[in-house]
Amino acid sequence: MAAGLAVSLHRPALLLLLLSLIGCDLERPPERILLIVVDTLRRESLELYGGPNPTPHLAALAERGQLFTHALASFHQTSASMASLFTGQTPSIESSESPRTLNWNGSTWCGLARFAREPRRAECVPASLDTLAERLRRFDYWTVGIASNDFLCEPSGYSAGFDDWVEVGRLPDVRALRINYRGGVERRTARIIPWSEVNRVALEALSRRPNDHFILYVHYMDVHDFGFRGVPYRKATQIVDGAIGQLLDSLDQQNLLDGTQIFVTADHGESLGEPHPIESGGGHIGNPSYMQLLAVPLLVAPAIPRDVDKLVRTQDLANWIVSLAGKEPTASNPSDTMDDDELFVGELNYLTLIRGRFKSSRHRRSGQFVLFDLEADPAETRDVSTDYPEVSALHRARADEIARTLRSSPRDVGSLTESDRERLEILGYLE
Repeated sequence: MAAGLAVSLHRPALLLLLLSLIGCDLERPPERILLIVVDTLRRESLELYGGPNPTPHLAALAERGQLFTHALASFHQTSASMASLFTGQTPSIESSESPRTLNWNGSTWCGLARFAREPRRAECVPASLDTLAERLRRFDYWTVGIASNDFLCEPSGYSAGFDDWVEVGRLPDVRALRINYRGGVERRTARIIPWSEVNRVALEALSRRPNDHFILYVHYMDVHDFGFRGVPYRKATQIVDGAIGQLLDSLDQQNLLDGTQIFVTADHGESLGEPHPIESGGGHIGNPSYMQLLAVPLLVAPAIPRDVDKLVRTQDLANWIVSLAGKEPTASNPSDTMDDDELFVGELNYLTLIRGRFKSSRHRRSGQFVLFDLEADPAETRDVSTDYPEVSALHRARADEIARTLRSSPRDVGSLTESDRERLEILGYLE
């Protein structure tokens, strides 16, 4: 059992005092990095962002750091957004045989098939790309990853570069997933009775570290699993907030918070039945992806030299984190052609583009098109495409232009296997 497990939670006021002592001299790299991803946590649900759900431990972090107001997920689905976070790339299922997309399967649902060196190789995160963990290892960080989402389990490639990679609540095969998916959900909970299982595993992994110079990535699933477990979304959010407080408390007991740079974000959000001009898939199926799915929280403590009101995408975070560690001797992964104020999401049925204040979605085959003015209508309830014909024309052309730069040949990837199909049906992504 890792040291520091037998401690009690600080109350938020005490955590505020604790965090006031945390600091990283930005003139030198942080001694440690803590990257927390809360699966399916939508930004607008948090009291921090004007929503109904109080999260006192996250609020304490925000008080002693930065709360970014315009962080957007790179995709509406975990495998693609996490691949983006780990590689700094825009995920894409664009096909050279447009409007057809690539077959959605285990080698393409990371959205990085265009980087695979060997056609039809069943790797989701291609070995040709440097991952966040691999890049940080070059600066001598010990790399620890705690994954609790089935999509991140090996052999998908997310573990590349991690010295210690642990999968929480993993079920051995599709048959076990079908028979006892709820059992896997219960094993990966952050519910604290008396300890979050995710935190327990994370601290045990840390107890194996050779030194105190590390990055710890921790993934919490309770908000994603709220429906499976019959827990209200609000309650699931509070469970994870408590688990984050518990993790920080334990790190403090081991004198590991001072000199630690903390990032807290989400892979994507969640639709909770909000009305829109085009009915979407619900949950986080997207098609089209509304802002409830794309707008995510981003907290950084202590503060770093970044404008909190500028657009930051999932794919930007990897470079942000590495830039704190030092200057890389060579350029990392090749970048795409998006401008700094753009987010392109190439979904199965829609091309979605955010550019400045406007957001559009266009159906790949029917051409149905909607345009939203996010400043005037942040809830995306009114199509203004006829009010802004020039903006609409620009969005159509620009989405096509970006899509062309992200294409792969469908002949280079395989088909959806029966195992993949069954797994996706169980998880609710296919009917």
